[in-house]
Amino acid sequence: MRGLLLAIAMLAIIMGACAASWSGYVKTDTSDWYIYRHGGNLSFDYTQSVEGTVSPIDIHGRVVSPYHSLYADVDVNDVRLRERTAAYEGSLSSEETISLCSSINSSIYRNITKPAGSPLYTVTFQEKWPVTLNATRTLDYLSRGINDRGFAGNNLDYAGSSLLYNAELSREQRVSMELKRLNATILATDEDLLHAELQATRTLDSQIAAHTTGIADLSYRQAGPDYQNKMGTYQVLAEGEERYQGTYDINRGIQMNSSFQKTREPLEWLPCCSGGWEDLLTYRTNGYTSGYKGIFDCTCHRPVGLLQVIP
Repeated sequence: MRGLLLAIAMLAIIMGACAASWSGYVKTDTSDWYIYRHGGNLSFDYTQSVEGTVSPIDIHGRVVSPYHSLYADVDVNDVRLRERTAAYEGSLSSEETISLCSSINSSIYRNITKPAGSPLYTVTFQEKWPVTLNATRTLDYLSRGINDRGFAGNNLDYAGSSLLYNAELSREQRVSMELKRLNATILATDEDLLHAELQATRTLDSQIAAHTTGIADLSYRQAGPDYQNKMGTYQVLAEGEERYQGTYDINRGIQMNSSFQKTREPLEWLPCCSGGWEDLLTYRTNGYTSGYKGIFDCTCHRPVGLLQVIP
């Protein structure tokens, strides 16, 4: 029997903008749970407008086949936006804006509880690294063929679209996502992981209107907080997949919201730990004799600890 392993780390990465990450790992004899988070103090605004024709180019007598390609990928603290577009010869126009704001000014707190005589550990994490992301995009194409994919995800929730093999495509999309905070709670013994949950207070609003002449695949998923230990995934509250082949006018609106309230426990006025007198650090008992053991030999929560950022 190896017993319970707790690994908690915090790392700061200084780049053009201030960024940091933290992780937590709980491992028992038979199972484990892991979390990794990465955010930053940053803002990002992007605007693009394109109008023209995808057409062949003659370079020194050599004709280069026409092709248009677009790639976009944004991922801050698991708030994600991804776009992929590939088009052959034809007329194309598009406009797009992306606005992102993220903060990591609040500290990460963790709490570890094990009552005296009990085999149960309770590990909690509290994070308040908010992220707000808004994006709009319009696209119009006509000619040989275009493929266009879009994905918006916010901490296990997502909405996606895949518009393939279109000779004619018109698409308008608006995405709004916000992450306010995240709480994680793990219940475990030395032998097994009994329960784990990830509570992210978040919203996802995705609106799409499209005229397609090929294949249109639409999907979405909303996740619950409970961790499915055997599968290594979180519960699914709602999900769907749709496919359309042919000429369609499609309008879809998805709004997801998850809200969890949890505040940090205050520090106790009298310092003690879950194991009582025997577990108290030396500096806690200096100046007291064993006659005070009855005062300190209590069962209580350890005070909430602060994960320090290591530069």
